[in-house]
Amino acid sequence: MLTQRKPVTATAPAPDPGDSSAGTEAPPPARLSTLRGAWRRLSLRWDVVLIVLTSLICLIGLRYFSMSNTATSQPRLFDEGTLALYNGRKNSPLYLALLGEVFDVTKGRRHYDGGKGYGGFVGRDASKAFVTGDFTNDLTDDVKDLSPEAYKSLVEWRAFYHKEYTYKGRLVGRLYDGKGQPTRLLRAVQEGATKAKSEEEAQRELEAKLPACNVRWTEAEGGTVWCDGGAHPRKVFLQLPGGKPTTRCACFAEIGWSDLRQIYPDCSPEAHTCKVS
Repeated sequence: MLTQRKPVTATAPAPDPGDSSAGTEAPPPARLSTLRGAWRRLSLRWDVVLIVLTSLICLIGLRYFSMSNTATSQPRLFDEGTLALYNGRKNSPLYLALLGEVFDVTKGRRHYDGGKGYGGFVGRDASKAFVTGDFTNDLTDDVKDLSPEAYKSLVEWRAFYHKEYTYKGRLVGRLYDGKGQPTRLLRAVQEGATKAKSEEEAQRELEAKLPACNVRWTEAEGGTVWCDGGAHPRKVFLQLPGGKPTTRCACFAEIGWSDLRQIYPDCSPEAHTCKVS
């Protein structure tokens, strides 16, 4: 009698408890793609953070250096007592102020030292004396009563000192306030100087249209004016709007005359040479 055997089914061996790879499954491809995308997004965010931080550091640095440069570019402010110390005594430098601006004139010591020549200007602002020539009563920066022409002269003197000497700062007083800003008086000086310069240029343009006479003066003969090329000398009166009237001799080809173009006394209208007092 035949006996039928049951088929034997193969069974998987039991996992080894000591095998670390046991029970670990490989992540599916979709999960790997998700992880890589998350990592890229995280890296991108860190790049953005680094860029922002770097930009902020640069901005802070630029701001710091800008403030530092601004602070160092501010002119030094002197008071009268401090400026007076720079008088050349005990080998100290020689400083003077003109229109409130302080200059080191030590290299011109021979002109400013020892109280001679321009020595009265040292250690102070004596702007007024620069145009009046009074080195006794006008060694002051009180220039409010000067004319526009005098203001123009002072501005030209200031330009000379900027060119020839070393600028050191500003004097707090009539022309600069405690913050080193121009006062109303200094602004008036600038405006007057500009006005005088404009009038002077206009005067030159006007005079250029009227050829000047030749002039000679001797103690024996007095004054003589004459014109070349057959022209006739006339005494002309000139005045620009807001300016002072002036007179001078000009040559005219025509014989005519008027109240503003006068014939010299005792001189013929047709004459080419005239005596003047």
